[in-house]
Order: sequence, then structure tokens, then C-alpha cells
Amino acid sequence: MGIIFESDTILQNPQATATHVLLVGCGEYPHLAAAGFGGLKPLTSPRLSAEAMANWFLSGPDAMPVGLAQPSDRAFYNPEAPLGSLVMLTSPAQPYQAPSGAVSPTTRPTLANIRAAYLQWLARLGANPGSRGVFHFCGHGVSDGISQYLVADDFGDLPDDPWSGVFHVSNTCQATIRKTAASLFFLVDACMELSEELINQIDDPLALIPGKRNGPPQTTEWAVLRATTANRLAYAPQDGVARFTAALLQALGGHCGSQRADGAGFDVGVSDLRDATAAFLALSQQMATGERQKLGQTEGEGDWSVAMHVQTQRPSVLVEMDVQPEGYRPVARAFMEDAAQQRDMKTLAGGPARFVKEQGEWSYGTNAQNNEYPEQFYARQFLTRAVHTCRFRIP
Repeated sequence: MGIIFESDTILQNPQATATHVLLVGCGEYPHLAAAGFGGLKPLTSPRLSAEAMANWFLSGPDAMPVGLAQPSDRAFYNPEAPLGSLVMLTSPAQPYQAPSGAVSPTTRPTLANIRAAYLQWLARLGANPGSRGVFHFCGHGVSDGISQYLVADDFGDLPDDPWSGVFHVSNTCQATIRKTAASLFFLVDACMELSEELINQIDDPLALIPGKRNGPPQTTEWAVLRATTANRLAYAPQDGVARFTAALLQALGGHCGSQRADGAGFDVGVSDLRDATAAFLALSQQMATGERQKLGQTEGEGDWSVAMHVQTQRPSVLVEMDVQPEGYRPVARAFMEDAAQQRDMKTLAGGPARFVKEQGEWSYGTNAQNNEYPEQFYARQFLTRAVHTCRFRIP
């Protein structure tokens, strides 16, 4: 169901150590109006967001023909847990063309279909502690003020019981960690807006799969990374990738990672990914008006250093520089210097200047084309975060 990719290794040995990915994008919601639930509307971003995630996973060496794979700053790479499978459920359920050119059908993400795909995902992960499971959901989410619930595409199919198309995130995780020893990454791109309709239900929506609270966990390496804070919305542009998913993919684009113990590359775990995603989310909204989206509380266990992805080169930092007052922009220049004092310079006439450099020691500053203001300069700054912004105040 919804299988886009299975590796030859997994086809030959289903228990081999691998990364198994389940992507869910709920957008159509054809029965919202009939259910009389006015707070939710159809969405255009979930399918695009799921496809963007699929493109990243499937552009690496595990899924592309030999010689055509993208490097680790553009696509998934994990030599310890190569891509074993990718399943995608989207609404609209349109065919998906992978970066390799292969075209596959997708499946509508009804609650029953999500549950079936989820159980298959768990079966692939099995009891292998070296495997990784990635679950990404983009669509509607609601909250009772404490817990988050995700809304499947068939919400409202049963007019007398519309909430049968909703599932509890935390309880799903608690059931899941008692069924697999794999490291788990839950990436939830959905709102947590308070829903009075949900609060007024006699029974709460259930977890996606059944489970017991008192069973010993098989894994203690898991995390839920949420797109927004409690009682808040998650945002997306019309006909574009949702803000959280876009920031997540920017972070995965070579902008985070911790040095591996053997020195061969940089592990991208949840701790690295959260910091970098938060930075890119903030950067994308710096000119926005109204409420700004911030990452929600990260739930889980472990030290969050298990690698979901491995960056082969030193991570990079995006440096953005600007001047204030903005009236100086037409004559202003921004620059960065390495240890050898080689200077990279850009003008600010079109707006803030952006540089992408390896994380490390850099000097940077601003000056004017005709010396309209004195040069401002920060020498030998150690830049290690995914994003660094600087606004120079011109006296």
C-alpha cells in the first residue's frame, strides 16, 4: 500500500538494518463541510510537503541509478542504516514521479489506510535496534489544550462519528515504542489549535494502534518534533510546501550535524535537526506580519544523537547581513573573510546579503562603496549554528 521504494537488500532480507520511511500528506478532506466542522478547510500544502520529503529521501545513493545520486547536503545518506523502504499516502492521491523517473501511485490517507501502512512500517522495522523509522505527517491537527490529535483525510465520512477519523499522537508513540527496538523519528507538520468540538466529545480519539502503558519499551531512542507550540497554528503558503517541512529540509541541506566519533562525517540527530529547523523557520518569517510559528515541545527519550542522516562534509552556516537604516542599502556592502583574509563581498542594493560558508572561524562586516560610513567589522567569530544574522547599525 503506497509503496514508492523498496531496496534490493530489504527484498532479499526484510530484517536487514535500514531506514524505513512513512510519509502522510492529508489535503483534500472532502467531508469537512458535511461534518459541520467549520474550523478546518481543505489544504494544498500536505501533498506537496510529502512529495518534497520523498524527493529528498529518494535522491540519494540508495534509490538513484549509479552516478546520479545527489550529495549528502542535498539528499538522504546514512551508511549505517541505508534507505530500505518509502511509503507515501497523499490526498489528492495523484501519481508520484520519483527523482529517478519512476512513477508510482499513492494511496489516500484515510484512517484505515494510515493504520494499515503504519502497521506495515512497524513490521519492516521489526526488532532491529540498528534500524531507523521516520514518520512524517502533514495535514490538519487539533488539540484539547494538552495533547495533539492528527486528522485523517476521511474525517467526516461517518457523519454521526466524525472523530473516528482522528488519532492521538502521544499515545500512538507510546504504543509504538513497545513494538519495535528501532530508533524512531516522528516529524509532525500540523496545527495544535485548541478545538472546543474535540474537548466536548465524551470519548477521546484513540491511538493509531493499540497498546498498553505498562509494557516495557523496546526502544528508548525516539522523538517527536512538532511544527508548532500548544494551542497554535502551523502555516503554509498556498500551493507550496508547509513552513515547518521547508525549514526541516533546509536544515537537512547541509546545515547541521555533530562530528562522528570516527571522524568520518557528521551525524544529524534530533538535537541537531531541531536547532537548525528552528533557525530556518525563524529566518523564513522575519518579514512576516501577524503571529509567527515556533517549533513545539520535543517529546521523547534518549540523547537524540542517533543519526537520522549523515552529512559527509562539515556543515555550513547561512550568514545574513543587513544595515539599518535601510536607506544605506544602495551603497552598502557586506563581506566575509577567512583565516587567510580572503574577502567575499556582496552588495545590499537588493536587500540583505546572504553567504553560505562552512561552520568555523570567520570575520565579517560591512562598508560603503564610496566611504559614506566607516567600516564595521567583527574579527574571528566562531560560527557554528545553522543560521547567523547580523544587522549593522549605521550611526
